[in-house]
Amino acid sequence: MAGRAPTIRDVASRAGVSVATASNVVNGNRPVGEASRRSVVAAIAALGYRLDRSASALRGKSTRLVGMVVPDITNVFFASLVHGVEALAERDGYDLLIVSSSEDAAKERRRVEALVARRIDGLIVVPASDDSMAAVGGGAHAARLPPAVLIDRGAGAPGFDTVHADCDAGGYAAARHLIGLGHRDIAILTHSKRLENIEQRIAGARRALVEAGLEGRERVIYGGHDLESLRGAIELELHRADRPTAIFALTNVCALASIKAARGLNLEIPSDVSIVGFDDFDWMLALRPYLTTVAQPVEDFASAAWRLLMLRLSAGEKGVERVELPCTLRVRESTGPARPRLKAVAEA
Repeated sequence: MAGRAPTIRDVASRAGVSVATASNVVNGNRPVGEASRRSVVAAIAALGYRLDRSASALRGKSTRLVGMVVPDITNVFFASLVHGVEALAERDGYDLLIVSSSEDAAKERRRVEALVARRIDGLIVVPASDDSMAAVGGGAHAARLPPAVLIDRGAGAPGFDTVHADCDAGGYAAARHLIGLGHRDIAILTHSKRLENIEQRIAGARRALVEAGLEGRERVIYGGHDLESLRGAIELELHRADRPTAIFALTNVCALASIKAARGLNLEIPSDVSIVGFDDFDWMLALRPYLTTVAQPVEDFASAAWRLLMLRLSAGEKGVERVELPCTLRVRESTGPARPRLKAVAEA
């Protein structure tokens, strides 16, 4: 084989399977048993076999390409989703094409159309907005959009399989935790007014406040998408004479902004202000105090989305499946009892 590129026959020989079986693994034409599939994938890796995707596309066969669209690849939450999906794609012999929409629905449409032009087999998307992919997948575009799964946002989008978290329960758990520590004046910091998952987090927190007889006591602050805008918005609240005793930050960027604002004003966490975040990443355990947060199951997001996509590709199943995953409150050092002086101000 020296001096020439490995062929599908070489792959089949090394894997100890028929050429037809090796071809079915590579092209996804028919289901293959797990043991045979793993043998073929291992042979492909060992030989450095590469499918001629342009030729496969011209023949109308599988290209073993999956597209993935995220709002911002620099955001650790979206980057973690990409990492999880990429590992599953590699395991199953697919390549992943990753693009960013920059939270812009028009750009998202262009990126999706570019991916479709590459003859991708399937699509996984964190939509720019709850209804943006419904617009992309509707009308004249519906026939040529490949099987697609939406993650995190667009949970009710018609015609799409979706994977999302129970954000209402997450928001409720965070607020209940703060209320149990004596906090009565809670600032809720977020970046968007137009995403259902964010509004569900707010709704869950409000539900906890109502149950505690604190209806209307929350302060919802929409600070914008970038870190410094969010920091400035929450800093204004912390400057007030009746400043909040706690902050519920609805994204990991909001949590970082809240910490920066508190540090900038020389407020101690949690003795001067408690902070609860949303999502759980390594940086939240890098500096003291460690951050109390509501963790979303990022790995489960990726695995559920990949399972749904593979189901559509292998079986051509019809209908729509909506997967809701639980959140987990992880109590650490950034939350503590409301200080008596601040508590007295809040309850005045």
